[in-house]
Amino acid sequence: MPYPDHALDVPEQTAVAAAAASAPSVLNSQPWLFSTGPQGVEVHADPRRAPTATASARRDVYLSCGAALFTVRAALARLDRAVRVSVLPEAGDPLLVARVTVTRDGGDPEAAALYRWVGDRRTNRHPFRPEPVPAGVLALLGGAAEHEGATLRRLDAEPEYQRVLTLIRRASLAEDDAVREDGADRLTGVPPAVPVENLGPVPRRDGTDGGAVRDLAPDLALPGRGTAAFEPHPELAVLETAEDGPASWVAAGQALQRLLLEATGHGIAASFANQPLEDAELREEVSSSAAHFGHPQMVLRMGYPLTRPPAAPRRPQHEVLRRVGR
Repeated sequence: MPYPDHALDVPEQTAVAAAAASAPSVLNSQPWLFSTGPQGVEVHADPRRAPTATASARRDVYLSCGAALFTVRAALARLDRAVRVSVLPEAGDPLLVARVTVTRDGGDPEAAALYRWVGDRRTNRHPFRPEPVPAGVLALLGGAAEHEGATLRRLDAEPEYQRVLTLIRRASLAEDDAVREDGADRLTGVPPAVPVENLGPVPRRDGTDGGAVRDLAPDLALPGRGTAAFEPHPELAVLETAEDGPASWVAAGQALQRLLLEATGHGIAASFANQPLEDAELREEVSSSAAHFGHPQMVLRMGYPLTRPPAAPRRPQHEVLRRVGR
């Protein structure tokens, strides 16, 4: 039986998968696989790529796949395709994160507009300019998160701001040796998961950096890394969901990518300070506030970048893409 006119041809399938593979992932682990065909795309988890087991390891895989899922939606919208999305559609297959089915012509114009920033988005671990992100832009980012069923809680008041900064520092100091060893293996592999130019400089611990920058290589002497003072009062926000489970983690990943693309369009970059979310007890403390809206999934540092790093390396397409139904 012939496919309808709105079916995806092979070049379109390839383009959608390539876009999805550019999504952000925890430690650039890229824990996903894609099945594409004329009728749409499936996003599968690849837990072999997950970082060393922490309290957040399973959640991080679903979050990363959620970010890839939103990118699939944006790429299909850019191709003027409307879609039906089923998250975790098969109870017996937890690795099938989502099925995206093309239903007709006429894509989501808002998602299509965000697609233009897919190639420009970067996780930026370099210093940001000290100027604040305007309230209007932050409101837009909050709206992007809400569109996907999440909340972006800005840390804009004391003592909450310092409380979360303290949790970030505590988690960094208490990081498990196995986690550090896993990170070192990823950073010194061939090719490294995060090259030196993407790591950013070593934070200058002189009280001027605000403490919100995660140094992924604290025990490694990597050539080419200098030191730098970071912005004294970084813009911090917590991405939260009302529930806490695989479906909510996928929603948080979609919200993350949607707001990051919106931010990129406004010249805003982001990095992540998720150290306290990798510890079950500290994660509870991140959420223990009168302003608590839900379960914390990501801690974001945002601002206007001084440096634009290159795109982080991606897995070869033959590793992540499988075609079906040709």
